[in-house]
Amino acid sequence: MGIIISKLRSLRVAITLLFEQKSILDTALDRLRKSPGLPLPNPTTSFWLLPESPLLSRIQSSTLQSSADIIVIGSGITSTGFIREIYRLNPSLNIVLLEARGVCTGATGRNGGHIKEGPYEEYPRLKSLYGNETATRILRFRLRHLEELKAVAKEEGEDCIRESEVREVTGTDVFFDHEVLREGVSKFEEWKRENPEMGREWGIWDQETARKKLNIPTATGAIYGPAGALWPYRFCTSILSRLLSSHETFKIEAYTPVEDVSFDDATSTYTVSTPRGKITAKTVVHTTNGWSSHLLPGLSGKVFAFQGQMSAQEAPEGLAGMGEQYSWSFIHKRGFDYLTQRASTSQTNPDGTATQHPGEMMFGGAWASTDNMGFDVCGLADDTKLNYLAAAHLSGLLPYIFGSGANKNGVRSWSGVRIKNMWTGVLGMSADGLPWVGRVPKKISTRNVPKKEKTEKGVETGEYCAVGFSGEGMVNCWGSATALARIVLGEEVSGNVRNKEARVRAVKGEEDVKGWRDEKLEEWFPKEFIIEDARIAKANPLDLVSALMGI
Repeated sequence: MGIIISKLRSLRVAITLLFEQKSILDTALDRLRKSPGLPLPNPTTSFWLLPESPLLSRIQSSTLQSSADIIVIGSGITSTGFIREIYRLNPSLNIVLLEARGVCTGATGRNGGHIKEGPYEEYPRLKSLYGNETATRILRFRLRHLEELKAVAKEEGEDCIRESEVREVTGTDVFFDHEVLREGVSKFEEWKRENPEMGREWGIWDQETARKKLNIPTATGAIYGPAGALWPYRFCTSILSRLLSSHETFKIEAYTPVEDVSFDDATSTYTVSTPRGKITAKTVVHTTNGWSSHLLPGLSGKVFAFQGQMSAQEAPEGLAGMGEQYSWSFIHKRGFDYLTQRASTSQTNPDGTATQHPGEMMFGGAWASTDNMGFDVCGLADDTKLNYLAAAHLSGLLPYIFGSGANKNGVRSWSGVRIKNMWTGVLGMSADGLPWVGRVPKKISTRNVPKKEKTEKGVETGEYCAVGFSGEGMVNCWGSATALARIVLGEEVSGNVRNKEARVRAVKGEEDVKGWRDEKLEEWFPKEFIIEDARIAKANPLDLVSALMGI
């Protein structure tokens, strides 16, 4: 009898847990299908925004102009890339950039500063969905961002390079569990075996090597490859400032939230309404990412908000500066964290010697440590408050990871963690894991659409977007923005033309690999990113939520 009662109790606990999980999941799904609304005022203070650009922080015209060739909604790295590319191709355009809060103070001013793709992790899923050739194309596109962003900074000049702190590093995925490491190595070997040219700069460090190179005493191994790091906010504001000075027809209107977009069939013109007045254009571009379904209701459940958390911390005591050499992802049994470190600074002492001060540790992640296995931050478009469980995780992990402190009688101790800033940001998660780029159909905008034609300045009429970067904006946004600019000027992406270039970049004295501007879109931009009816019908938010939560 006791055994039966015990089993019944276990069954009841299991059923209770099952119903609780279903309730949690249903609540999250309901939340992510609702409009995120407009960005909230008074967001948490991001280290990247200290201080905000003197030129751009509160930039506004005295009066909102009545019309433009193109209205861009939402400022960040995507709008910056779009405007830079479209002005390169057509410098005569009258463009107005509208931002609900300060310029680039959304996700671009709140992320981790990584230019890093984990190709081996994504490869099996992409291959199962799209086949080897398309999976390889998508990964090559993402990996290429490192070279393209470095080239942009170089072209912009020394001020941009200095302000953005753009640099190449060795990106490392650090493992702490042997089983998780084995799973990672298995995926890595499959990807590299099937894509040897793409993976030629990537490799594996065993436990001893990882611990020695990275100064991480509990590492079980690491996978490494080329990556980058930068100050995203200053990268964008440097470019936007230059665009303002070189194009009189370019205007930025901060603190001008878009409340509504309407379409007039009689004139084939859009009217964008703000608290400061209305502005019309034949072409409207949405780069609002996590907030995109507010003005594009058909993206509800296709692109949804997700709260992320970041911090800026002083390096643990005794840790040498490694920010010019490495970036890190810490791979746990559930979830991962990410870290870049700013370059060390040198201080001259009175005796003439120099003291090196390690740069700030820009540390983020911890979603898997939040309530209900991360479900509580799904669909949450709120960057005005911290998640206390994520805060506890981010505040306590680094000294342990890097072995700071001393062991005394088997007890590890270290001085208090010094947090300079901690903040949240809103990611735009895509239901199928890919960005949504291109012309917006009626089922997404819920507005009538104009006949596909060009204006007298060569701009395609209609609404367009580039959104849904799923927390991987630095390896998706710039290329998507570059492609969108060319789409708005009429270039088609009707299919994936096979690119014979297997290399992502040239190394060891080889000839250069062609950049995006030297190739047609069909040669480098994945058609799978384009908005099409079949994709709209198929995209299911439950697929991404399940993948994120490992269920």
